[in-house]
Amino acid sequence: MQYDFWNSDKDWNLSTQKTLPIATNFPSVRTSSIGASKDFMLQTDYVHPLDSITNLEFGIKAEKRSVTSDFKAERQNNTNWEILDGINNELIYDELIESAYVQFASKWNEIAYQLGMRTELTKIGLEDRAGTFNSDKNYTRFFPTLNLSYQFNTKTTFQASYSKRINRPSLFALYPFNELTDFNSQYVGSPNLNPSYADVIELSLLSNWNKVTFNPSLYYQNNKDITQDYTYRNSNGVFITTPINIDGETRSGLELSLLYNPYRFLQFSMEVNAYHFTQKGLYANQDFYYKGKILTSRISTQIKLPKKLSFQGRYNFTGAQSNAQSRTASIHNVDVGAGKTFLKDKATLLFDVANLFNLRKFETTTTGNNYSLLQVNSPNAARYRLTFVYKLNLKENQGARQAKAGNRN
Repeated sequence: MQYDFWNSDKDWNLSTQKTLPIATNFPSVRTSSIGASKDFMLQTDYVHPLDSITNLEFGIKAEKRSVTSDFKAERQNNTNWEILDGINNELIYDELIESAYVQFASKWNEIAYQLGMRTELTKIGLEDRAGTFNSDKNYTRFFPTLNLSYQFNTKTTFQASYSKRINRPSLFALYPFNELTDFNSQYVGSPNLNPSYADVIELSLLSNWNKVTFNPSLYYQNNKDITQDYTYRNSNGVFITTPINIDGETRSGLELSLLYNPYRFLQFSMEVNAYHFTQKGLYANQDFYYKGKILTSRISTQIKLPKKLSFQGRYNFTGAQSNAQSRTASIHNVDVGAGKTFLKDKATLLFDVANLFNLRKFETTTTGNNYSLLQVNSPNAARYRLTFVYKLNLKENQGARQAKAGNRN
């Protein structure tokens, strides 16, 4: 059983000045956004060994989430404040996901196999104070999985798998109003977004050679109803970007994972993912048909020092990518962390920094009829976190079982 909640209260004051051709000060704008989320999850799993090589596993899971967003934007008019562009509303989003799964795993000669089926019943209730987004959704989906593996020898294993997956829209994409930080452009979420579904086939090889672990894989992914940002210019000349569902996307690519342990205290790892994609869809007057390529990679190192000190660093890279409307320049950032274990291994102190040097920036160029829009966004500066963990009577391999991911992936 798990319960988590958060509250977010944000106030913004926006001042805008035009410098050319004549310096002009625009009226001040202030916005407020009050959000909250309550998420309750209940899950149980059961594993029953049928014999020495066969397991039967099944479980159920229920998750109820309630999210609210109360937002308002006002513009100064002399000494008074007036609502700006009708931005004054409250959204209530309720989501209930009930799921169950069964999984059978066994072995036939040298081939190990695993069959599974998960079903989800989703109920979504949506309402707002202005009566704009009132709509309910109820749907049931099935997610089969099949995994096969063949061990050539003690060092090399071949694996093949098929799975059906779901990708639910983020809260950022669902919120009709997030923040107003620019008079020229605005991001407007869509509470009516639908999740996307993917059929994934993967072939991989896992090899271990003394100090090196090598894991290349080929995959094909067919996605339906993917989420894509759509940008247009309204009657006031403001650029509006909103997420929409388009028909789909197919991907075919190569993923490579490499792990190298030259010494007991030193470890290097690298992950590279390169794929070709084709997107299709029509929305308003925009044709979203596009073909492209994307490269992502991650390089990390871990060092274990004397006296139970450890250090870890990671470099993340996403190559430039494009779609039918826009092109985003390459993105890169660095994460680092250090840890110390003490008090007879019961206590751990961790310090980590995400986006060190504030390198993570999104530079996007959107092209449309008679315009070209260049935007540079830095959503999060460097973040520092200090964590202390103390274990009470916790023995090796006796921790509480972690809840399986799936509802939000």
